[in-house]
Amino acid sequence: MKKLFKSIIVSAVALLSVTGCNYLDIVPDNVLQLEDIFETKEKAYSALADCYSYMPDNYHMHTGIQMLGDEFVERLDSKVAESRTYCIGNKIMRGWNNTTNSLLCYWTGGQGGTHTYEALRLCNIFIDYLESGAYIIGLEDTERANWIAQIKVLKAYYHYFIIRLYGPIIINDVNVTPNDPLEVVRRRRQPVEDCFQYVLGLLDEVLYNEDGSDKYVLQTTTPSLWLGQVNRVIAKALKAKILVTRASPLFNGNSEFYSNFKNEEGVHYFPQEYDPEKWKEALDAVEEAIKEAEANGHHLYYFKNDSQYNIKSFDSQDWNTSKIMESCYNLRYAITEPWNDELIWGNTKPCDGANSRVHNGCMIRYEPMNNVSYSHQWLGTSLTMVERFYTKNGVPINEDKTYFSEAQRYKQVKIPADDYHRGYMQPKETTVNLHLHREPRFYAWLAVDRCIWRTWDLRLNIKMRSGEFPGGRMSDVVENDYFWTGIGVKKYVHPESRGYVANRTVQFPYPLIRLADLYLLRAECRNEYYGPSQQVYDDINMIRRRAGIPDVEKVWSDGSIVSNVGKHTEKAGLRDIIHTERLIELSFEGQSFYDICRWKRAEEFYKRPVQGWNAPDGETASAFYQVVTWQTRTWTTPRDYLMPIPYNEMLKNPNMIQNPGWI
Repeated sequence: MKKLFKSIIVSAVALLSVTGCNYLDIVPDNVLQLEDIFETKEKAYSALADCYSYMPDNYHMHTGIQMLGDEFVERLDSKVAESRTYCIGNKIMRGWNNTTNSLLCYWTGGQGGTHTYEALRLCNIFIDYLESGAYIIGLEDTERANWIAQIKVLKAYYHYFIIRLYGPIIINDVNVTPNDPLEVVRRRRQPVEDCFQYVLGLLDEVLYNEDGSDKYVLQTTTPSLWLGQVNRVIAKALKAKILVTRASPLFNGNSEFYSNFKNEEGVHYFPQEYDPEKWKEALDAVEEAIKEAEANGHHLYYFKNDSQYNIKSFDSQDWNTSKIMESCYNLRYAITEPWNDELIWGNTKPCDGANSRVHNGCMIRYEPMNNVSYSHQWLGTSLTMVERFYTKNGVPINEDKTYFSEAQRYKQVKIPADDYHRGYMQPKETTVNLHLHREPRFYAWLAVDRCIWRTWDLRLNIKMRSGEFPGGRMSDVVENDYFWTGIGVKKYVHPESRGYVANRTVQFPYPLIRLADLYLLRAECRNEYYGPSQQVYDDINMIRRRAGIPDVEKVWSDGSIVSNVGKHTEKAGLRDIIHTERLIELSFEGQSFYDICRWKRAEEFYKRPVQGWNAPDGETASAFYQVVTWQTRTWTTPRDYLMPIPYNEMLKNPNMIQNPGWI
């Protein structure tokens, strides 16, 4: 047995460059022996932690998956916009990806991506050794079983992550060794349905006994010291999201894109026939995940105005008069309040104090101006996102009869001194109609010229025009560090963060799964399988009520507001409403790119150019409020729905078949 495991670990090292295997460094005298790595519970825990260390990046402004899609806009000067090393996801959306130097390569690592197969090899080593029953000093049997279960869930997650990016993958159920036959080493990609079944099997293995009853080898809740580690709630939520992805148009009967995408034996990599029952399986899993989450204390976040979490003193006079302030507090802190009860699974890496996180990139610069290491003003957003958010009536701007016509939306006006905009827009200052009478999520999560932004533990009057402070281009400080489109993102900036040193920047886990996501998935699944119903509306309304907008069935039945009365009563119409609700509620969280792709709607969204205001040169309102096309975006269907397999992998493995459209 010892020789077997020595062979496994040496083979893993021989077959890959173990640059990420930090826990191997604990082996004395560079002798790679499993007995040394797993000698004690403490050393074994280092191995466990290193398996988690490959979690995909949803937190870094240059290598984060949140840069995929159309939500974030990078700094647009040539140093950043023309470099492959800055805001890499944005470069993919501009058509810069290729097979020879793949961006965000999660297949083999590199260009911002982590080596997923290396992570899976380490997980296999960890599981094999612990399942062998080898003695580890200080490790109890229940802990051993729990750790094995955690790593199996991680294996499921890592496989699922690359299925979403690459489609059919190589299933890494066991590690190969140099002694294996060539046909074993040169593995083949498997049809996506087989990939999904393997992943789901891993999760069922740790969640259920053979008779279908619940298995409790995973902890039900995670102690505060180990937050971020996998538990039963996370595992069930992950299973639900996997089944929803499997049921979605990209993976469920996609003959439109992949009728000719087959293996050497002529087997289709993607199912060719649509199966509606996959939506029922997904619905059942989402319902079970929600039930598990709610039973263990998870609920939508609402800000508590109590002795522990008081409203800010500068808001006390407006709290009872502002029509949106309470909703905006709910929304801001739902993301930035660390480990609040809405968060099901969070990525803890953003809490390490590094200064290139998404929240640093979004943070506005303020005092002291000579020390702004943790606030960059690099990451803004576009007019596309400004237009995506609802009106105050809770419907899209193009579907609200009471909202400004397209010709009037860019008209300059004075901000009214009314109770709706109180505390979020600066009264009597000049703005455009597009920034007025929008839903609370707009004011909570976006920063526009002449808005009010609670940040640096202050209530700041934001001025985005050139030469203005805070917010505008200040050529005498850092010439290019500003929001080039004139539109910032508040969502990831804790109101009390002060961005000049790490310990004054409030750290919080970035959401991987939160309860709002599951409620909207349940609504989507139920509508896809059964069609519109009050149960679907109720799930959507939980999100809308927290956001401070009317119930979906109420507003879409009101002919004085919407022209398409009754849209919510038709399956296709309700589908569109649910999609939009997800795109708004989960905006900037690294979810929308995968949603838009699984819905097969990428061309609708990702061919639009990046437009914004004239922030670099607009010193006056008239000069600033000019629509500028800052950057083109491109999308080729079906090629861009799947990432390219690196060319070197194609050379190493003649059994590898490239994704459609990549050469």
